[in-house]
Amino acid sequence: MKVKNIFISLLAIVSIGAPLVAGVVEDYSPENAVYQQVGESFVGTSVRVLGMGGAGLGVRGYYDSFLMNPANLAKSGFKFSFPAVTVTAYNPKAILESGAIDDFQEGTDSSMVSGAQKFLGTIKLGYGDVLTTDVSTTVTLGSLGLAVQAQERLMSYKEGADSLTTNLIAQVTTAATAGLGFRINIIPGSISIDLGVSAQAVYKAYYKAQTVSSIINMMQDNTTDPGTKFLNETPLIAGYALPISAGVNVNLPVGLTVSMVAKNLNGNYTMSTFDSVNDWAEEVLGERLTNDADTDSSSAPIDANWKIEVPWRMDAGLTWAPDIGSLIRPVVAVDVPDVMQMSGLQGEDLKRAFFEQTRLGLSARLLSLFDFRFGLNQGYKSLGVGFDLLVFHIDAAYYTQEYGASLGDKPIDALSLRFSLFSR
Repeated sequence: MKVKNIFISLLAIVSIGAPLVAGVVEDYSPENAVYQQVGESFVGTSVRVLGMGGAGLGVRGYYDSFLMNPANLAKSGFKFSFPAVTVTAYNPKAILESGAIDDFQEGTDSSMVSGAQKFLGTIKLGYGDVLTTDVSTTVTLGSLGLAVQAQERLMSYKEGADSLTTNLIAQVTTAATAGLGFRINIIPGSISIDLGVSAQAVYKAYYKAQTVSSIINMMQDNTTDPGTKFLNETPLIAGYALPISAGVNVNLPVGLTVSMVAKNLNGNYTMSTFDSVNDWAEEVLGERLTNDADTDSSSAPIDANWKIEVPWRMDAGLTWAPDIGSLIRPVVAVDVPDVMQMSGLQGEDLKRAFFEQTRLGLSARLLSLFDFRFGLNQGYKSLGVGFDLLVFHIDAAYYTQEYGASLGDKPIDALSLRFSLFSR
């Protein structure tokens, strides 16, 4: 009941002294500033990696290591994680400081409206995220890895100070990944090379951006059920990509590993725009989600087979994981994503680019039960912890990501919690 009241309050506050404005958006591609974030390549939320500042190309031994670098599959053994559920909330510090949660807990009509006002006030200008939920199942057997992932992501784009200008874009992505790795021993027990490749089938779908005013209009329309109206009249954009990743690890003495990974090869999305969710279901699933008559002008895609271009990139990393016994297992990782962006740079430009792109992560595992993590991502600190109890695993990370055009423009903090069974 409280969740319902919070939702109603969020809708109600903008009706005070503000006209209802229904925006019409015809371009749903990343060329439209509102939808820029939907053009990003799919990356499942890894709480372990986020706690280490985003570094971890050469870190092995975890259920999701091969999703960072398929070369980590070489000699990976058996691991099974089912299910793994991750929830990420953005702007937690601002939300706590705003007092919105206290107002929601009070539960009165006035406090709910006040809490909603404070919550919306934490959404900053430009791009951002509100909430992300990931569910995944992963298994590795020998040098073979399989993973199935699903992610719900609620993104935001705020054009002005008025709450009416906040666009919310809901996106759902599913991905199935298969990978294979193998090892070449150069000097047995001392130097070896791991090679790996993975292929992924990704399907993403996102709704037309909704503003608070458009939601109010839908809720206040007494002629049609809001749910039916949404299914029949909200455009849905959906499509697929088949990206490939290839990685190599050069394993050196004293626990050093040099990694290179080419990601997102063949990563462009083939998209279709549907008049409504019902039209998508009829086209893709062969059956509408409701029995109501089709109120759209057409049941076919209004714009089929257009592209979202996602460029490939080359990531590099250096990992040090010395074997000093089972009491404590330290790991130091330094990654530089998209190293090709730095080609041609010199002097101060090269130093600046290296600082902005470098990810540094530290991890210490104690007694095979606890993980403590620290990281630096573009200068922003991150903290992470992990706890293992038999087959039950909990991971948490608090970190900051940059959403602005330049470093320092728009940092947003986030808190991620992951719960899983079986392999960590």
